Amino acid sequence: MRYTSFVGGMLVSLASEVVAESVTKCGNTGLESYYNSTTLPYVFYNNPWGNDGSGFSCITVKNNGTAFDSTWRWLNNSDKVHAYPHFKLDSPLYPLLVEDLASVDFTGDFSINVTSAVGESPEAREEALTDEDVQYNVALDMFLDANETQAMAELPAYEIMIWMSYSYRVYPVGIDTSTPDKDQFIVNGTRFFLFHGNNTQGQTVFSWLPEHNLTHASGDYSPLIHYLWQFDFMPSDLYLGTIQFGTEEFHSQSEVLFSAGNYSLGISENQELQVSQLEAPKPVPVPDQVPTMKRFETQNSAGPATQTQLFFTIIVAIIAALIVAK
Repeated sequence: MRYTSFVGGMLVSLASEVVAESVTKCGNTGLESYYNSTTLPYVFYNNPWGNDGSGFSCITVKNNGTAFDSTWRWLNNSDKVHAYPHFKLDSPLYPLLVEDLASVDFTGDFSINVTSAVGESPEAREEALTDEDVQYNVALDMFLDANETQAMAELPAYEIMIWMSYSYRVYPVGIDTSTPDKDQFIVNGTRFFLFHGNNTQGQTVFSWLPEHNLTHASGDYSPLIHYLWQFDFMPSDLYLGTIQFGTEEFHSQSEVLFSAGNYSLGISENQELQVSQLEAPKPVPVPDQVPTMKRFETQNSAGPATQTQLFFTIIVAIIAALIVAK
């Protein structure tokens, strides 16, 4: 196969022979947690960083990194991220000043299914995701900091996520403080909606959510980064230290299979020209797929009422059974 990358504004092609192998990693530390491709600039991580003991996550890397799967199940804490199996792009351009970022080129195919429903009709697969309460997202994930060293360290100050697909009840950081009805941008024909806030680790997190779920992505996603500093959401003197692609695992009652393939990820540096000023599109109403604070409040308030209704339904059924027995 042939891998293409932009390094320092120069196009470099690396021809490599695909190694037919499959490696599975199920750990969180050491050699059982990652796989380093020998032919592609990717390192693959299982990364069950939020493991609460209620399930598992494993990553399987195929053909030395040309494709990967993740199988997982987490039964508890459906609002928490349990794992983020992913690959990280190794690049000599890190740390790269965001003002000098010319492109973030990503292409890939990806899917998520309940394992037992793989091979069924699209309708049956979608029904299985609902029945098993599968909560997830698929996303590019980037970390930045004003300090070049910290940008590539453990806890950079800024995180930028570009979601590609997500379940209906997964909410981004900043659901209560964001204005997705105003902050929007279009990449390769898909409109993205911006959310922003602070996570429990004190990082400022920006999340771009698409108007509908994707199973294929292709384009330059750097405008979603430049939008943030050009429209004063973050400083312009930040350094990009890491970019990754994978899936955040929240909850499922049954085993889930995430698959990704036909992907390429690369960044390039703009050494001569300044990044042009972006023109934001005219905002549109937030579509049903994109979460809002109103939906968040409605779902949270509906939970206890639903449980109460279930309790009384059970009591009524027991009383009815006793009457019949007499």
